[in-house]
Amino acid sequence: MESVIQTTALDYHYSRKVQTLYDIELAMERGSVYGFLGPNGSGKTTTLRLLLGLLNNQKGEIRVFGKPLQADRIAILKKIGSLIEHPSLYGHLSARQNLEIYLATYGATSGRVQEVLRIADLMDTGSK
Repeated sequence: MESVIQTTALDYHYSRKVQTLYDIELAMERGSVYGFLGPNGSGKTTTLRLLLGLLNNQKGEIRVFGKPLQADRIAILKKIGSLIEHPSLYGHLSARQNLEIYLATYGATSGRVQEVLRIADLMDTGSK
């Protein structure tokens, strides 16, 4: 079965003295559920951020849907939903305004904002 997410020899350092990840090899198959377990500071969040392209990997390769993440990041991220630690929302903006920021970032149509608000039952939120 083809891996949906695959890493090869993935390393990451926050500083020259602190190596956070070393030689991470992952092969996650479609339809599988994975969890990361470990103590604080063991690299769980760092790994997830790397897999989403929120951090640039320093060594090794990340492939998502069979494509190199760095080469096709925006197209790949359009197919992924994620929440790491805290929602990436602007609290002073409405649901619609937050979605419009993503609309501009990912090149979605304005109709998509309406669709997402309807799906999430947020059509009548006004300025909330």
